[in-house]
Amino acid sequence: MVAAVACSVLVSREKEALSFAWLGLAALPGLTGYALLGRDRLLNQFAPSFLVITWTVFAAFALALSGAAMSPLAVLFMISPLVALNLGNTSMAAEASIFGAGAYFVTILLSEIGILPPGEAVAGFASVARLLAFAALVMCALLVWYLARGQEQLTAAVDQIQPVEVSHPLRATIPVPAGSGVLLLDVTPDGMIRGADGDRLGLPSIGIGTLLRDVLDRGTPAASLLGPEAMSGEATLVNGRAATYCATPYEGGTHLVLIACAQAKADEVPAKTDDTEARAREAVKQRTAFFASLGHDLKTPLNAIIGYADMMRHGVRGPLPEAYQDYPAIIHDSGQELLMMVEDMLDLARADADRYRLEPEPVDLTASAQSVIRQLENQAERAGVTLRLKAREEVWAQADARAVRQIWQNLVSNAIKYSDNGSAVVLDTQAEANATILSVTDKGAGMSEEDVRLALEPFAQGGNARGVKGTGLGLAVVKRFAEMHGGQIEIRSTLGKGTRVTVTLPRAHDADIDQTDDVAQ
Repeated sequence: MVAAVACSVLVSREKEALSFAWLGLAALPGLTGYALLGRDRLLNQFAPSFLVITWTVFAAFALALSGAAMSPLAVLFMISPLVALNLGNTSMAAEASIFGAGAYFVTILLSEIGILPPGEAVAGFASVARLLAFAALVMCALLVWYLARGQEQLTAAVDQIQPVEVSHPLRATIPVPAGSGVLLLDVTPDGMIRGADGDRLGLPSIGIGTLLRDVLDRGTPAASLLGPEAMSGEATLVNGRAATYCATPYEGGTHLVLIACAQAKADEVPAKTDDTEARAREAVKQRTAFFASLGHDLKTPLNAIIGYADMMRHGVRGPLPEAYQDYPAIIHDSGQELLMMVEDMLDLARADADRYRLEPEPVDLTASAQSVIRQLENQAERAGVTLRLKAREEVWAQADARAVRQIWQNLVSNAIKYSDNGSAVVLDTQAEANATILSVTDKGAGMSEEDVRLALEPFAQGGNARGVKGTGLGLAVVKRFAEMHGGQIEIRSTLGKGTRVTVTLPRAHDADIDQTDDVAQ
C-alpha cells in the first residue's frame, strides 16, 4: 500500500521529500511487525503488543497532522484492533478500540481549543493523507477478510474431527479412579512421563517429569516399551509389583497402560476366617443396615427445630425480646450443621449397605452452588469468610441432584471451618469433554499428604484439624458419591497456604438438557 502511494506522489505536485518522509513513517509498523512475527519465539511474544501500540500511535500522530477531527486518516484507528484480532488477542483488541476512541475524542477537543488545525492538513501532506486513507481502508478490508477466512477454516476443521479417531490420547475424559489398579501414562520418545492418570500402583513419586526407567524394574528396560509398533506384555515395577502393559505409539510419544496383577497367588490366599470373625462381620453389616434405615427418625425432629428457629428468626409470630434476638439464628445454623452431619452418617451407611440408589438426571452445577452459598452464607458470615462463585455459565452434569448438593455442602462447610477470618472461599464449575468438574478452594490451614489420606477415610481427621470438632465424614462421603457416579475426588493442599478440592462427574447429554429446558418452560 505504501509503495502504491509512493507511485502516486511521484506524479503529483506535492513536496516529494516531506511526502516520502511520511510514507517511511507509515511503512514502519508493517515492516517491523513482519520482522517480529518471524521464527524467533521470544520476539513473537512481544509482537502483538508492539504492533498494536505502534499502529495506534501512528494513527494518532497522523490524525493530528492531517486535519485533526476532519482527517480521512481516522480510519487508521481501525487497523490496530483488527491486527490484535488476527493475532488472537481479543482483550488487546478491545483495549486498542477504546484507546482509539479516546484519542479521537482528545483530537476533537484539541481542535476546538485551537491547538490542532480544525480541518486542514499540514503543508505537503494533503494528497498523501487521502491516499493513505484509501490504503488504510483497503488494509482494513484485507484484515477483515483474513480474519473471516481463518474462522471459516477453523469451523471446517472442527466439523471434520472424528471423535473416535484420537491420535493423541493424553488422558481419559473421566479420570480413572485412584483405586482401580489401572495407570495411564503419556511418555515422550526419550522416555520421560508428561502425563499420568489413575492408580499410582504404590509408586508415590511418579508424576510429570519422572523417567519411565525409574518406574520399571531393571529387568524390564524402558526402551522395550517404546517401540514403533503397538505391543503388550508383562512388566515388573520398581517396587516389585507385577503388571501387564499395553503400549500404543503415536506421533510424538507413546500411550502406556499399566494394569496391576494380583499380588497374591491362589495358593497364598489366607484360610477362611473362623466363625467368630464371620459373626462379627455379620453384626457390623446388620448395624450398618440399621443406621441406613434411621433417616426419617433422625431428620424429622431436626427439620422441626430448624423450621421453628427460622420462624422465630423472621418474627412470624411477632418480634422476640431484644435479649433473645440472636438465639434463633444460632439454633438455626447449629441445627443445619447437625442435620448435615446426620445426612453424612446416613449416606455413608446406605452406601456401605448398598441401599443408596442414585437417580441421575441433568443437574446444573452452577445453580446448585448458588443455592448452597445462600444456605451457608450465615455460617460463613459468623466465621468472617466470604463465599464467591467464579463460574457464571451453566454447567450440566448427569448426576443425582441430592448427591451433588451434599458434595457442595460438605466441601464448602469444611472450607469455612478451616479458613482464616477475612479470607474467601471460591466455588467453580467447568465442563471438559464428556466430564464436568466442580471445585472449592480456600486459603486456610491446608493439609499434609498424610492429612489428605486420613481425611478421605471415614471417621478420621488429619493432624491439622485446628481443634475443630467433627465426625471426619465430609470428604469420605464426597469421595463415595464421586466414585458412585464413576468420577473421582482430587485434593491439592499445602500446609499454611490452603486447599483445593476437585470432584469430577459425568457430563449430561445435550438432548437431555434440551428436554429439561422444555419442561421448565
